[in-house]
Amino acid sequence: MISARIKERYPTLSRSQKVFADFVLSDPVKMARVSIHAAVAEAGVSSATANRFVRSVGYRNYAAFRADLIQNLAVAYEPVDRLKQDMSQQMSADGIIGNMLREDVTNITETIASVEPKTWLAAVETIKKARRIFVVGFDNGAALAQILANGLLRTNPDVHSIVGGSGGFTGVRHIATMNEKDLVIAIAFPRYIKDTVKLASLARSRSIPVLAITDSHRSPLAATGTVNVFVVAHRQFGTVSNATILAVIEALLGAVLHAHPTTIRDAKIFAELSLPWIENP
Repeated sequence: MISARIKERYPTLSRSQKVFADFVLSDPVKMARVSIHAAVAEAGVSSATANRFVRSVGYRNYAAFRADLIQNLAVAYEPVDRLKQDMSQQMSADGIIGNMLREDVTNITETIASVEPKTWLAAVETIKKARRIFVVGFDNGAALAQILANGLLRTNPDVHSIVGGSGGFTGVRHIATMNEKDLVIAIAFPRYIKDTVKLASLARSRSIPVLAITDSHRSPLAATGTVNVFVVAHRQFGTVSNATILAVIEALLGAVLHAHPTTIRDAKIFAELSLPWIENP
């Protein structure tokens, strides 16, 4: 992403280049729409400064910088454009519901066909042998991560996830105490939350195994995965099918439970202890 490149090289920029960098970061949509002459006039810098800035952040010229900026914005706005197209079609409520449910069935079928058995086995084995597990996910991924973490607590008492108002810095605290005997499970789908990718990358840099649950090899999370589970999760009305991802998570939990030697004993203990909290009909 352009913003990440700018922030990475920001300390090395000159004062005038930082002024232009701040302008780019404050309104990338406007930057993509206007010429270099309009951009420098509004930012209050020279054209020479803008050209030196784009070379400093890795582009051969301003035209290449602007083209990449437009491409990045196109990716970000793709779900919006797709939604506009879908909303323009005349469809009944039951038609929409039926299409979305069939879409999830197709997603699951395609995921079953595309993920090799050795990948499922590697994912289960990685979870089984982990001493501690930290599940990372933000936005809708946070809810999915919490479901996965709750399920894994049935086989491992040392499982944690990002909860409540905690954020990336909390993740750093967890990862700072982990090593190669532990496991980070990261969940990220379009649109990919940067904190998830950054925490997974941090884990790999510390030789901590990463199980990445994402959509394809093109995902920025894929480069961090020791094991990658690619889930087909297309969604007509929306960015991604959380239902499909949840189905894969629950299937993975089922395989982990089946492989755990004390699952039946643990389930019996939990059933006995949970009785006072269950309201019978």
